[in-house]
Amino acid sequence: MDKEITLSVDSMAYGGYGVARMDHKVIFIPYTVKGDQVRIHVTQEKRAFCFGNVLSVVEPSPWRIAASCPHFGLCGGCQWQHIEFRRHGELKGEILEEMLRRVGGLDEIPPIAIVPSESPYGYRLRVRLKAEGGRLGYYQEKSHEFVECNGCPIAHPLINETLETLREERGSLPDATELEIRASPEEKKTVLVLYLRTFSEDDTRRLKGLLSASPVVKGIALLKKRRALWVGDPRIHFSLRVACREEERTFSFRASPQSFFQVHRDQNQRLIENVLEFSELEKEERFLDLYAGIGNFTLPLASLGSYGIGMEENPEALKDALFNGRKNGITTCHFVRGRVERILRDGRDGKNRGADLVVLDPPRRGGKTIMEDIARLRPSRIVYISCNPGTLARDVRSLLQKGYSVQRLALIDMFPQTYHMEVVALLSLAVP
Repeated sequence: MDKEITLSVDSMAYGGYGVARMDHKVIFIPYTVKGDQVRIHVTQEKRAFCFGNVLSVVEPSPWRIAASCPHFGLCGGCQWQHIEFRRHGELKGEILEEMLRRVGGLDEIPPIAIVPSESPYGYRLRVRLKAEGGRLGYYQEKSHEFVECNGCPIAHPLINETLETLREERGSLPDATELEIRASPEEKKTVLVLYLRTFSEDDTRRLKGLLSASPVVKGIALLKKRRALWVGDPRIHFSLRVACREEERTFSFRASPQSFFQVHRDQNQRLIENVLEFSELEKEERFLDLYAGIGNFTLPLASLGSYGIGMEENPEALKDALFNGRKNGITTCHFVRGRVERILRDGRDGKNRGADLVVLDPPRRGGKTIMEDIARLRPSRIVYISCNPGTLARDVRSLLQKGYSVQRLALIDMFPQTYHMEVVALLSLAVP
């Protein structure tokens, strides 16, 4: 396709694109920003929309800045380094509002409370890299073109220090397809999670040498399908100081190599505080935490004195949640292992007793498969946490049809320099 046009970008779309319009068509253009005038090459044309790549910036937006990373535009990890950081929250809020109107069917949207990050760089506590020929890096966006990474500005300094060690000791690494580095600023340590085709005793011997050579790496996990082998201690420990109503409380967490934890510690604290505020829990009330993970929300919610049940499929995350509950001295909750859909449907949640509050933080695909199950419980409140505004909006539409309405919204900028966001929505059941 050989078509060049000059356009003005008038909004932003989820996926990191700037949006322009011409002849009743929407044109999605990566690495642009609202207010840009750009010359583009149309790369793909459909009936209602097109994609294009920037040939030149004719007139830059007042929000456009120079990206700080030499890999920006290649590695695919960041999409918004060219946008003035203090505008990120505003633009993400506009994307969320558009999604809720178009996909969610909302005519009236509550004000969106934007919670900006104070750390535009150096915040990320977990990165996952591709491994190729002894090199570490990322695939170029929407391709399998390898881009070697010698350092990442959004990664925590401990991760970049570990990357330097891995370059120096690359002969110690087994044949991994991917490698994840996890950092604990409190411990001043990192752990490695290696995704392997095969592993042997010789691999563990070499990795013990890597541990000895590195003052930062404290443990390594080797994963191959369902097999796992640990060298050292590859579990991360961290604490979060959270405002719980009238006081602050510190929660201690452990995350094993196969468990999920949020990449931005400070913003995770603010996320939890918003969930606690939105929950409006009273001591005599009962809550369910779906997709509970290591207890990131379950334990702070239970600390308010309410009784809760956390549901989690991942056995390693469940072990962490139980450990974290004991570590924090919280006894007013318990955890159930299994797929959330099955637990809700076979009654292991004690659904005959109902729930005053349902909290859910599903995977990116959303909670479509459990909307009917939640509605059958008839909780007076639902707090929905999502990293995907599209699936959130879809599920909100479903809940609106079941008698719920959106009361409050918060947008946590958990992922600076990218289009990604974390959203908290409070929905309430209409009183008959």
